[in-house]
Amino acid sequence: MKVQLLKIPSHLIVAGSSWLSKIIIAGVQLASISYLISILGEEKYAIFSLLTGLLVWCSAVDFGIGTGLQNYISECRAKNKSYDAYIKSALHLSFIAIIFFIALFYIFSGVISAKYLSSFHEVLQDKTRMLFFTSCLVFSSIGIGAIAYKILFAELVGWKANLLNALSYMIGMLGLLYIYYRGISVDIKLSLIVLYLPVGMISLCYIVYRYIKLYHVKTTKSHYIAILRRSSGFFLFTLLSIVVLQTDYMVISQRLTPADIVQYTVTMKIFGLVFFIYTAILQALWPICAELRVKQQWKKLNKMIGVNILLGSLYVVGCTIFIYLFKEQIFSVIAKDINYQ
Repeated sequence: MKVQLLKIPSHLIVAGSSWLSKIIIAGVQLASISYLISILGEEKYAIFSLLTGLLVWCSAVDFGIGTGLQNYISECRAKNKSYDAYIKSALHLSFIAIIFFIALFYIFSGVISAKYLSSFHEVLQDKTRMLFFTSCLVFSSIGIGAIAYKILFAELVGWKANLLNALSYMIGMLGLLYIYYRGISVDIKLSLIVLYLPVGMISLCYIVYRYIKLYHVKTTKSHYIAILRRSSGFFLFTLLSIVVLQTDYMVISQRLTPADIVQYTVTMKIFGLVFFIYTAILQALWPICAELRVKQQWKKLNKMIGVNILLGSLYVVGCTIFIYLFKEQIFSVIAKDINYQ
């Protein structure tokens, strides 16, 4: 008698690994707060928090190439076609994109940082421009490196992306713990590099690995045009979402005290954990939805979207109520040296 094993849908496997990865990442970000406050002090940690707000802005450095490539891979898989040329074309374009943004950051870092960190001029003195530029470089490596994870998700092996992402944050946390327990004196710039540079470097190493494998693959002008055409829409959407969702850091940098900035940062990281968990499901479903669209299975696609919107809304509302009721206890655990009023 044959025993049939329960087959778990691939998107649930990816979502499960993504949950674990996101929990680890959010855990690292929350756990790092108390160590960073001890190392840097409240005022410098407030500056550190404002600089980490650049991470989302730097996610646009790939011009939407990663998401556009992910869709092409899903479509090619649905049609059993090779997508190697698309990957190689996307990597060429991403290299041009990062060079462009590095030059852009170098030119405008002085002007932007003078405004963005104007409340901390006395603390930073003449280090503002270089600190801002270094932060942009570190976070841009993460933005470009995300292309590697989008490739893996499109190939329905997103658990590998989740593993690499979680590992990179753990390496950064280990570096921070080494600094803390060894009593090494570090500034804001080095703290950023220690905690976040491994996140970008690991994904960039995977990109280099994939490019070497595709070295002999031929690309044509049509591949580049196709990637750019598809990516432009995603790039515009990314910019609009960043403007809507990330202007808060521009406001708090000018209006809040260091203590208030720390409180705001902790609150956002708590909600970040909530959204990470739900985003994990959406991230895993993306390539599946793309394949359903290509196959024109609209009924199944619409049902999947509707169910996830409903469950996601209930989940976010429930978590918000819980955080509001227990905010003081949660805050005292994460940043015990800061009073939550």
